Amino acid sequence: MNIKLTLTLDDQTYAVASGVFPDGAVWLKVTDALPTFARLMRIRATAMRDMNDFMLLAQLVEAVRHQTDVLVSHLDLPWLPWARQDRHMVSGDSFALKVFASQLNTLKFDKVNVLDPHSDAAAAAIDNFVAIPQEVCLMQSASLSRLFQQNALMLVAPDAGSLKKIDAVARVAGVEQYAILSKKRDVASGSLTGFALLAGDVRGRDLLIVDDLCDAGGTFIGSAQVLRDAGARSVSLYVTHGIFSKGVDHLFANGIDAIYTTTSLAAPALVHPQLELIDIDAIYRA
Repeated sequence: MNIKLTLTLDDQTYAVASGVFPDGAVWLKVTDALPTFARLMRIRATAMRDMNDFMLLAQLVEAVRHQTDVLVSHLDLPWLPWARQDRHMVSGDSFALKVFASQLNTLKFDKVNVLDPHSDAAAAAIDNFVAIPQEVCLMQSASLSRLFQQNALMLVAPDAGSLKKIDAVARVAGVEQYAILSKKRDVASGSLTGFALLAGDVRGRDLLIVDDLCDAGGTFIGSAQVLRDAGARSVSLYVTHGIFSKGVDHLFANGIDAIYTTTSLAAPALVHPQLELIDIDAIYRA
């Protein structure tokens, strides 16, 4: 199990325990005494990855509502699982985001607050969906805010699909221009080719590629090579959701100078001198 659940009722935190039965079924219990009434139930489900994690969330909701009359229910879901499967891509595959959303909607939250969702389809699939945009997440980094104030960074959009988001980041950060990259992805295999710099003079500049997530990092390694070939002085990376399936050292060894990411997926204990973690608590407060 990867999920970390926190429960508050009217701003009071309640302890939650969970585990796995010998047959593999997960179990959950609220170990503090629950009240008979609460105006607001807020649950945060960090790093949800699989349906066992969903079952723990559903069990927590049921356990509270069985004991407590709850007026309003909010879910903070920093990372939205299955968001990358946001349509039918090839014959025989599934629209997994829609499948997950149909299950999540049964829990009847009044708000579902997601950080920088990967797909706009999420807003249509999930009831009472609230997207906390990329620029809000990114600007909670004190280091990045300072660098933007000093006009020390040039933004880079990793592909044409990210132009709407990068434009919003640029406005908030006070940046007038940004560079635009392109790439080609094979839908069936996921392999990447054809990295190119479409726009922006990056010669002698310190650059920040901005995207919503990093998995193995092939996009950013390829992008960094193109930017360095075009004369960039340094290439850093901001991603809201750091999966880092090949680790951060893999990125630092292949052209990335610094990484900024939130704790939506990256463990708060992840430490590296070239890595800055942005606490999701600060983002939700903002």
